[in-house]
This record gives sequence, structure tokens and C-alpha cells, in this order.
Amino acid sequence: MQKIIEFKKTRFFGGIDTEALNQRIYKLNLDGWKVVNVGPITNFFGQVSGYVLLIENDEP
Repeated sequence: MQKIIEFKKTRFFGGIDTEALNQRIYKLNLDGWKVVNVGPITNFFGQVSGYVLLIENDEP
């Protein structure tokens, strides 16, 4: 089974909180999910405002 997760947690002064993103990926791995792909979400001006994670596990 595959799922798409949107991650948009930001830091206080702007930008994506990469530490929180790494923790989220770590928790997904502990739950049996494998991150297949990570893609940026950009706004109109090309600034990264979040990430999309494609995850999968072996359940049918």
C-alpha cells in the first residue's frame, strides 16, 4: 500500500523545519513505512513551502 503525506511544519523565522521532517521520517520507519520519494512544494515565487512524502509498506 502507498500513501502521500504533506509536510508543512515551518521554523519560527521561516523555512521548513528539517529536524521535524527527519523525526517524522524516523517515526514512519519505526511504524513499518518506507519513504520512497520526497518532493518539494513550492509557492508562486519558487520558495519551498513544504514537502510531499511518498511512503509505502508491504501490506496489501
